[in-house]
Amino acid sequence: MGNNTIDHDIDYKQFYDRAGSSTGWDFSEIEKRIKVIGKKWDYLRIVRRYINRETVLLDVGTGGGEVLLKVAGYVKKAYGIDCSKSMIRRAKKNLFNSNLKNVEFALSDAKKIPFPNNYFDVVVCRHSNFYPSEVFRVMKPDGIFITQQVDERDKENIKKIFGRGQSFGEKPGSLMKKYIKELELSGFKILKTDTYDATEYYKMDDFVSLLERAPIIQDFDATKDEKFLKEIEKKYGTEEGIMTNSFRFLIVCQKPHKI
Repeated sequence: MGNNTIDHDIDYKQFYDRAGSSTGWDFSEIEKRIKVIGKKWDYLRIVRRYINRETVLLDVGTGGGEVLLKVAGYVKKAYGIDCSKSMIRRAKKNLFNSNLKNVEFALSDAKKIPFPNNYFDVVVCRHSNFYPSEVFRVMKPDGIFITQQVDERDKENIKKIFGRGQSFGEKPGSLMKKYIKELELSGFKILKTDTYDATEYYKMDDFVSLLERAPIIQDFDATKDEKFLKEIEKKYGTEEGIMTNSFRFLIVCQKPHKI
C-alpha cells in the first residue's frame, strides 16, 4: 500500500481496500508489455544487497505481499504489515500459494508497528507511507532502511491533461527532501540517494487499467474521464503506445550503532 507523500493526513485507504479485493498490488502483467527507454534500477536487487540468511526483515505497506514474497526466500524471517484488511487477505492468499514458511502478514497501521524495539535487521518500504521515528524504533543498531517512492514528476504529462493527480503541482523533489529531513531528525544516517526518470510506452488498455488500479489520478473513471483519455491519445499516442514517464527516488539509510 502507498500514498507516496509524507503528508500523513492524506488517506488512500479506501482506494487500496478496493484494490486488495480485486487484484492486489500486482502489476506484473502490465509491466511485461511496457516498453521502457531509459535506465531503471532493480528494486529487488537493491534489497538483496542488504539481506542474508540471518536477516529479520519487515516490509511496511506490503500490499498483497507481492514484493516481500520475492525476497523472503533469502532471509531468516520476513514480516509484512499493511493497514488495508483486503490487502492483508490478498497477501495471506499469495503466501499460501507460495509455499514459503518463514513469512507472516499482519494488519497494522505504520504509525504503530506491532513489534518491540530493536527487532529488525532490515526494513523496506516501497511506494507506501511510513513514519521515520517508528521505523527507527523497531530497527536494530546498524540496521538498514530502504525506501523507494514516487516523485512528483511521475506521469507528469498525464496529470497536466487531467489537471489533477498524485502530488500534482507540488515542487519537484520536495517529497524526497522531506523524507530525508524526517529520517535524519529521527536519527538515521543517509547512506545513499538516487533517482531515475524513464520514458514508458503503454498499450491503451493497459494504460487505462493502470489508472484504475494505481492512485495516479484521483477519482479516475474511464467513462467520466473519456475526454481526457482522448486528449492523451491524440497528444501522446505513438506507434509504441501512450508515452509517459516513470520517476522514482530511492533512499537507503542506517540506524547508528551508538545513539
